[in-house]
Amino acid sequence: MVRHIGSESNQKFIVEGKVVVAKNPCLHPGDVRVLKAVDVPELYHMVDCVVFPQKGPRPHPNECSGSDLDGDIYFVCWDDELIPSRQIQPMDYTPAPTIELDHDVTIEEVEEYFVNYMVNDSLGIIANAHTAFADREPSKAMSKPCIELAKLFSIAVDFPKTGVPAIIPQHLRVKEFPDFMEKPDKPTYKSCNVIGELFREVKDVEPHDGSIRSFSREVARQSYDPDMEVDGFDDYIEDAFYYKSNYDSMLGNLLDYYGIKTEAEILSGSVMKMSKSFTKKRDVDPINMAVRSLRKEARTWFNEKATGLDSGADDVYAKASAWYHVTYHPKYFGCYNEGLNRDHFISFPWCVYDKLVHIKKEKSSSRALNLSSLERRFWNGLHLN
Repeated sequence: MVRHIGSESNQKFIVEGKVVVAKNPCLHPGDVRVLKAVDVPELYHMVDCVVFPQKGPRPHPNECSGSDLDGDIYFVCWDDELIPSRQIQPMDYTPAPTIELDHDVTIEEVEEYFVNYMVNDSLGIIANAHTAFADREPSKAMSKPCIELAKLFSIAVDFPKTGVPAIIPQHLRVKEFPDFMEKPDKPTYKSCNVIGELFREVKDVEPHDGSIRSFSREVARQSYDPDMEVDGFDDYIEDAFYYKSNYDSMLGNLLDYYGIKTEAEILSGSVMKMSKSFTKKRDVDPINMAVRSLRKEARTWFNEKATGLDSGADDVYAKASAWYHVTYHPKYFGCYNEGLNRDHFISFPWCVYDKLVHIKKEKSSSRALNLSSLERRFWNGLHLN
């Protein structure tokens, strides 16, 4: 049974008749099931969910990519034009026999298992290979390589439980990837299929959509604000440069680790694309926590006594000014992360944003006061005449 809330009328209704049911990841053609939705009044209290039957030769969830219903999200469609005219026999998702021991597990065996898992985890490689073969083979997902890869994928999914790795044979290793997979470090070809066409259409309009720009030397020249210079900031430049170098290195390592492209994405939490080893849903909290930890550490650096200065309290505003200067001044552009393919990061001084805001407010107030004094002198001059 399928019960759904309509997007326009906001009315609940029961879906009846033929429906397509599938779950991601969906690699084998038999993972897409055509089922019959029925009306069961006893289940009306359940909305926007699928209720599968308990009876039958095989559980329907198991037919859908071997699902075990543990947090799985299903795709359900009742559009007649999208219902396949024929069904493919679902794949057998019986897991490989587990490796059993005749004794209690030792710490050394746990360590060996962990290393073995890290070395043999091939889930992403198999999924990418399946996408590439499905694009290039005339039979698409029905092709022999894709069917073989679907079976290997099932073994790889169960690998953490069974300890049996999925071994990818040489003939299933991808030599060229379609352009829409965006693998600049690998040989690629122009995909002539629908996904390839859509990909290039999007790429054509992408530069004009106001997307994130890198901080270039020219942008640095235009952005630098002389108002942020405070008397004595030169005394803190050396320390500021040192801490900025550390900050950029740590931030760059975070970006590389999670496979995130821009500083703006990781700071805002609005990640557009990341490494396939991570997911936005699962890893957004650890990412945000790592960023908060880095900013907190930067503030502890700020509170440390500056080196090479005479005794006495630090000028926190001159120090904040130095942090701003080594970040935004054009002469420091490209001085950090040398030899690494990384952008010039600009978030460093904003770890002490309150000090920067104070500096700007003071300069603006001083300018307004000076302007007011000039206006008074101007009007006094007019009255004298």
